[in-house]
Amino acid sequence: MPSASLWRRLSAALGLCLALFASPALATDTAAPASDEPIVLDQRRATIPLAGRSLQLVDASGALGIEEIASGQHALSWHLHGAGDRVRLDDHAALWLRFDVLMRNTDVHWELELARSGTDAIELYYRDRQGHWRVQRAGDRLAVRDWANPDRYPVFSLDVRPDETVRYWVRVEHARVPFSGVFQLHDHNSLREQRIHQQFGLGAYFGMALLLTLVALVNMVVFRDAAFAAYALYITLLGLSLAASLGVAGQFLWPGLARWNQEAEFILLPLLGLVAMMFVRQVAQPRRIGRTLDRQCLLLAPLWLAGIVWDQLLPSPFSLQALTALVSVCMVVVAAMLWKAWRSGDIWIRWFVVGMLPMLVTAALPVMRNFNLLSSGFLSQYGMVIAAAMEAPILIYALLQRSQLQHEAQVRALALERTEPLTGLTHRPHFLQRLHDSLVRAERYGHQGAVLLVHLDNHAELNERHGREIADRALVIAASQLRSVARDVDIAARVDDDSFALLMEGPVKNEQVLHTATSLVANGLRPSPRLPAGTTLRLRVVAALLPDAKGELAQDAGAHLDWLRQGMLTLSEDPRKAILRLNF
Repeated sequence: MPSASLWRRLSAALGLCLALFASPALATDTAAPASDEPIVLDQRRATIPLAGRSLQLVDASGALGIEEIASGQHALSWHLHGAGDRVRLDDHAALWLRFDVLMRNTDVHWELELARSGTDAIELYYRDRQGHWRVQRAGDRLAVRDWANPDRYPVFSLDVRPDETVRYWVRVEHARVPFSGVFQLHDHNSLREQRIHQQFGLGAYFGMALLLTLVALVNMVVFRDAAFAAYALYITLLGLSLAASLGVAGQFLWPGLARWNQEAEFILLPLLGLVAMMFVRQVAQPRRIGRTLDRQCLLLAPLWLAGIVWDQLLPSPFSLQALTALVSVCMVVVAAMLWKAWRSGDIWIRWFVVGMLPMLVTAALPVMRNFNLLSSGFLSQYGMVIAAAMEAPILIYALLQRSQLQHEAQVRALALERTEPLTGLTHRPHFLQRLHDSLVRAERYGHQGAVLLVHLDNHAELNERHGREIADRALVIAASQLRSVARDVDIAARVDDDSFALLMEGPVKNEQVLHTATSLVANGLRPSPRLPAGTTLRLRVVAALLPDAKGELAQDAGAHLDWLRQGMLTLSEDPRKAILRLNF
């Protein structure tokens, strides 16, 4: 069982991993503030960030066009665009960026990338050699296939003019959620290589997610466990949500659906949170988490759905903030459920908690971004993907352990219908049915089987001298010895309080039957460390071949068992004798 120190080490390791993954986002360029000098594109660097090398302003009305921005007729307040800047834009407001480029390396094509998805609209303006305006568009208001360069993220081509300074303007519209993103200039080869690496990693995750969904559905059918159904729904929504937030879905799944591409993240991510809460509730169960937390889940679920519908019918910054606040409350409830489940002490539930913890931590990143507490960057973009990759094998392992324990309990419960609880041997009715079947086969195929009635002669004495516990233990030991001499095709049963029976399926020889009876008596006389010192089992055995040569008992299993009991009464009259052979 994981100790408290192990839990602290796991938490520290998780924090270190998140810090390492965050390091690329925190490692910003330390270039000097932007001046009148242009950004020089040469062979020394393949990627150049615009932070610190460009200017920005906010057009609160959103009414200024490119001619008004470029002409400088209005007193516009341009200021330096810095790394990690967050700008809240109203419904009609627009953010403008301005930067100059001097292209010295024309052997490759240069492109501007906004390294984030989910931006409402983004446009790139510049004048060509003839002085005409050129514009490229992207963003969620357009279908991805209609973008200037269809891609996961908005990508725009720069004009190729060697040794000539070209000024570019970028216009961004992004309502409700504070805008922040990393603008970078890449040479085409570098950006394509980066995309290949990203698509490889994301493809590995989405392939694993699809496989785990199929595995969960199969286990749901095999084990008839609703937890696997909840997990399949959870991981499916998780995959779709991540695909939408990372631009993969817009590029590959719905490249022509502009409206859905704009709203998918606002619908799928909240639905994912709701399903995750109900998934944790389903696995943890009310008896583990307490009735209060269970009722809170049932109360928050309809409120959560109502918040999603409200945000879609009447979208506004306030509706999104209210839904985000509700998500925060639900995250606290999920954390409380996981804590209560951890304290239950079961190994499998602790693995489940360890698996859910990375996702719970990284799910706070979109919440912080919506509350304008965090800028878009590597960690906010890929944190949930990293957490999802970490949690997937742990969760499926925990669920399989849970189902295995439940399945074993169900098997034991079903076995009680045919087995005796104390010794684990077959019940008397089932034994009689098997004995009847054996008699039928012996008569049909002309061979002989055998049946042994075994009596624990000193059971009453053990009960009187040492108590019920020792007497029951003696029965268990006798049953174990009976199983040890039985072959795979034989069946042992408890037929009375202190008597057992062993059916030896034919064909068998007289010597085999006698050897088995002798072994049982000898094994019982050996001292056992589980019995009081000096105590042994006095076993008496009555053996008979089946069917009886006289044929008087026919195929009546009960009559054969009564015949053996009569033999046991005869045997008990001679205390020096332990084995009686009835018909051989």
